[in-house]
Amino acid sequence: MTGAIAAVLATALAAALIVVQPWAGRRRYRRLLATVAANPGARMRHFRRGIIGEWATVGVVALIGLLARRGASSIRLHAGPHPGASAALVAEVAAFLGVSALVFRFGGRGIREGLRRQARGFEALLPRDRRERQVFAVLAVTAGICEELLLRGFAVAYVQWLWPGATRLWLIVITSTAFGLVHLYQGPRGVVLTGLVGAYLAWLVLSTGSLLPAMVIHALLDLRILALPDLRQPPTASAGSPPAADPQRLG
Repeated sequence: MTGAIAAVLATALAAALIVVQPWAGRRRYRRLLATVAANPGARMRHFRRGIIGEWATVGVVALIGLLARRGASSIRLHAGPHPGASAALVAEVAAFLGVSALVFRFGGRGIREGLRRQARGFEALLPRDRRERQVFAVLAVTAGICEELLLRGFAVAYVQWLWPGATRLWLIVITSTAFGLVHLYQGPRGVVLTGLVGAYLAWLVLSTGSLLPAMVIHALLDLRILALPDLRQPPTASAGSPPAADPQRLG
């Protein structure tokens, strides 16, 4: 009986992630865009709701595991068979992300313009002051943990339950597509880019046999946003010239 309940809950959660979440996330982001200019506190509320919502969804995964009598290892929430190699890989990626964060922060005009174009789909989410940055850091770590549990741990296990013969390639394609769709609020470009990131993270989980390296890298990717310069004001064309108009199209 509990196994049947777990199967129903798992299917409902999978459907919510694929069908409901993309459109609900886009609606929430559009609501944020409409209110944040007049009410900057809306950004903090958006961050906090994201933190609470992600942990609540992970709670559903935990309940499914209890009902199905499955342990954490069933979703690869363990160190994996080669923890040393996994740690070395995480260190290499972390070093690369650290260097890229420095480039983002101190790069020239061309870097800043490229970042501004890339951020159009989520510009309203960029923290503006110290308090927002602190809460965003919590959100970034939450996303690293919870989204990996949901979209790599749970999702891979669910696909394998439905399709025991699924190859690694199909597991990567299916879960990375779901990951991209979760970021529908960023527009088509954002869906493609986050889908590619999701494909790498899925490959990492399946290669190492553990969610932990992907969790750390995912969190570092999101934390890197804190290194971004202020993208609201484009650089001036030349010294002494008036500033260019602030672009309003956010994608």
